[in-house]
Amino acid sequence: MLHESISAPDSGAIEGISEACGEVTVGCSDVSGLIQSVIASSERLRAEHSALLGTVENLNSDQDQVAQACDESRLLSQRAIDQLGEGTGHIRSSLAEIGNLLQLVDKLTHHVTGFAAAMEQVRRCSQDIDKLAQTTNILALNATIEAARAGAAGRTFAVVAGEVKSLANDTRVATDEIMRTIDALGVEAEQVIVEIEKGVKVRDDARNSVARIEDTLISVSEVVTEVDRQNDQISRATGAISGHVELLQQVLASFNEAAKDNEGKLGSAQHRMGDLEEMASVMFDRIVHAGLAPQDSEMVARAKEAADEVVTLAKEALSSGKLSEAALFDDNYVEVAGTNPQLFRNKFCDWADANWRPVLDRIKASDTRIVATVCDDRNGFLPTHLSDRSRKPTGDYQHDLQYCRNGRIIFNAIDRRIKKSAANFSMAVYRYEGDGKQYRVVRLASVPIVINGRRWGDYEISYAL
Repeated sequence: MLHESISAPDSGAIEGISEACGEVTVGCSDVSGLIQSVIASSERLRAEHSALLGTVENLNSDQDQVAQACDESRLLSQRAIDQLGEGTGHIRSSLAEIGNLLQLVDKLTHHVTGFAAAMEQVRRCSQDIDKLAQTTNILALNATIEAARAGAAGRTFAVVAGEVKSLANDTRVATDEIMRTIDALGVEAEQVIVEIEKGVKVRDDARNSVARIEDTLISVSEVVTEVDRQNDQISRATGAISGHVELLQQVLASFNEAAKDNEGKLGSAQHRMGDLEEMASVMFDRIVHAGLAPQDSEMVARAKEAADEVVTLAKEALSSGKLSEAALFDDNYVEVAGTNPQLFRNKFCDWADANWRPVLDRIKASDTRIVATVCDDRNGFLPTHLSDRSRKPTGDYQHDLQYCRNGRIIFNAIDRRIKKSAANFSMAVYRYEGDGKQYRVVRLASVPIVINGRRWGDYEISYAL
C-alpha cells in the first residue's frame, strides 16, 4: 500500500511542477530581458560617454585655442602699450609744438594790436604836424606881408618867410602822404585783425582739442592696461580649466574602462541566460507535450482550432480561384517606403487582411488572457495582424513599433526553433516588445499551418496566465 501511494501520480503535485516550470521559464525570459535592457542602457551610456568625451576633447582643444589666443592677445596688448607709449610721446611732442604755435598766435595778436595802436598814434601825430604846417604857413604869409611893408629892410626876412612857407607846404604834402599810407595800412591791419580774430577762435578750439586728445590718450592707455590685466586673469583661469579638463578626461577614461568591463560581464551573463532561457523554454515545451500543464494545453487546443479555421479558408479560396498558390506562398517581400520599423507587402497581404484578420480579432476578443494572436509564414513574415496592431504608420517610432505590426518580419531564435520543429505544436516563452521601452513576458502556443501538404507557417497565440 505504501508503495502504491508513493507510485501513484499526484495530479496536484504534477500541476504544481508544471506551473513552477512555466514560472521559471517566464522568470528566465524576464531576467534575460532585464539584462538586455541593462546592456542597451549601458550601450546608450557609452554612446553618451563617447559624445561627452568628444565634447571634452573639443573643449580641451578650444581651451588650447583660448590659451593661445590669450597669449597672443597679451603680446598684442603689450605691443600696443609700447606703441601707444611711443605714439603718446610723439603726440605730446606735437601737442607741445602746437602749444608753441598757439603762443606765437597770441604774440602775433598782441603785436598786430600794438601795431594798430602805433599807427593810430602816427595818425594823430600827422594830424598835429598838419595843423602846425597850416599854422606855419599862415605865419609865413603874415611874415611875407610884414616884410613887404618894411621894404628893403625886410627883404631878407621876406626870403626867410618864403622858405618857411615852402617848408610848411612840403610838410603838408608829406603829412598827406603819411595819412594816405596810414589809411592803407589801417585797412590792411583791420583785415589782419579780422583774420587773427578768426585764428584766435581756431586757437581756442585747438586748445580744447588738444586737451581732449590728451584725456583720450590717458583713457586709451588705461583701457589697454586693463585689457592686459584681464588677459592675464583669463590666462590663469584657462590654465586652471585645462587642468580640470585633463582630470575629467582621466575620469571619463576610467568610466569607459569600467563600462566596457561591465558590458563584457553582462554580455556573458546574457549569453548564459539565453542558454538557460532556451533550456527552460524547451523544458516548458516538453512538459506541455506531456500533458502536465492543463491551462497551457487549453491554449494549444484553441490554437489548433484557429489554425484549422484559417487553413479551411485558404483551401476554399484556392479551390474557388479567389487565391492562387503563388500568392499564398509568395516570398517576394516588397519594402513599404518611409516606414520604421520596416514594413513589407506581398501578393498574399490583401487576401489575408480580408479573410484571416477577422479570425485573429475574434480569437483575441474571446479570452482576456490572450495578448496577441498572429499567422506568420515560414520566414517570420506577418501578412496581416490584429486590427488594433494594423494601424497606419505615423512616423513616430514607438507608436509604429507597437501598433503597425502587419507587414513586419520577425525571425528570432525562438522562431527558428519552431519553424524547424516537426511537432504538431510548439511552446515557448518570449518578451513581447510593445513600444520598445517596455516589454511583457508572455507564453506562446504555436501550431503549424499546412496547406495542401506544404507548410505555410504557423498560427500563434501569445498569452499570459
